[in-house]
Amino acid sequence: NTDETNNFSTFIYGGFGGRFDQEMGCINALCVWGKKERFQHTSLALYDEETCAFALPESPTKNEIRIRFPGESSSSIKSDDDDYEQTTNNKVGEGPTCGLIPIGGRCDDVRTTGLQWNLEGDVPLEFGGLVSSSNRVVEEVVTVKTSSPLLFTAEMIVEEE
Repeated sequence: NTDETNNFSTFIYGGFGGRFDQEMGCINALCVWGKKERFQHTSLALYDEETCAFALPESPTKNEIRIRFPGESSSSIKSDDDDYEQTTNNKVGEGPTCGLIPIGGRCDDVRTTGLQWNLEGDVPLEFGGLVSSSNRVVEEVVTVKTSSPLLFTAEMIVEEE
């Protein structure tokens, strides 16, 4: 799509698993994708049975993330005569465990809302320092403002029948 006003998303299932070097290659693809000019209008996400991950652009973008939990109503079908209503519940969802990973290098200022342990911009994220892993989504919308691109990860949950 060459029209930059149109948003689109690409989901790659099977982006994790296998050898560690292959996983890092997929994560590198997210980093490369995040540096592109069109990044503001597109998204790329990696998924497997246990994890999802996608890149978050740096400020001035305020990233809003909506996690879909299992059991939430995902669609509703209502007849024209309103005699019945059918609701479909999600069997698969993300979270609540999540992380913010400074995969592209040091991130000096990260501010979040909607997490159990929100970040206030006072401690940089970097390997060899703080990496925000094992956090928890506690609100419907998580917001992230960051001075450098980050990787957002969340666990995948499959609801048993």
